[in-house]
Amino acid sequence: MLRTIIAGTDGSDTAALAIEHAVDLTEKVGAELVVVSAYTEPTDGAEGHTRADSPGASAHGAAIARALLRDVESRHGGTISLRTLALAGEPSAALVGQAEREGADLLVVGNRGMAQAQWLRRSVPGKVAHRTPISVLVVDTMGGRAPGYGRILVGAGGGPSAGNALDVVAWLADRTGATVTAAVVGSGSEVQEELRRLRERRPGFDVRALPGSPPAELCNLAESGQYDLLVVGNRGMTGARRLLGSVPDRVSRRARTSVLIVHTIG
Repeated sequence: MLRTIIAGTDGSDTAALAIEHAVDLTEKVGAELVVVSAYTEPTDGAEGHTRADSPGASAHGAAIARALLRDVESRHGGTISLRTLALAGEPSAALVGQAEREGADLLVVGNRGMAQAQWLRRSVPGKVAHRTPISVLVVDTMGGRAPGYGRILVGAGGGPSAGNALDVVAWLADRTGATVTAAVVGSGSEVQEELRRLRERRPGFDVRALPGSPPAELCNLAESGQYDLLVVGNRGMTGARRLLGSVPDRVSRRARTSVLIVHTIG
């Protein structure tokens, strides 16, 4: 399910940690990692048009991007299948655009800036999470979380989005040896029936019910320290619901752990 993984670097410590996570995952699942460093070309002001009379500034930005990528190559080139690209443009647009051109399966970003309300002022990872047509791994770089996903929590409510997320988690657990907890939020007969079906279909998962609202309960459990990765489907990350705060949007901003938003609904 993961053949090509995209990650970005701006030379910061948080970006370096996100790449460490991407490298670890790439190695474990046998994928290829493409690392992008974006640089901004000079513009003529409010209109944002590229200036043709500033080749020096553009060349300087490209040189810095290539230097950052050489550092990535020297650190990780001998352990995984790795390619690097310096691209002109705004970082989130460069990452999403390259993911589309590559036909990639996963885009990895750090969570710096994710805690703020994304409808007010989106961070680079916030823009990526809402715009990309593929799955996104939001790494807990602000919490300094080390790479490795030995304990996975997945939101397992009914519907195709959750079902596809469960398929991805099962595939990932098979390749990483992770243990999986599948949580259904709510109560009543419908939830009990969903728990019964999950236990039949996923006998290797720890299946449990949680009361309350999905974002709060999933985040609370993720923050318990029992899990390395929280997985949810992307339902509500696009369209009108993204402005109101969908479950994956709220979880990606609140959870104090890494979050994988599985692209299950286009």
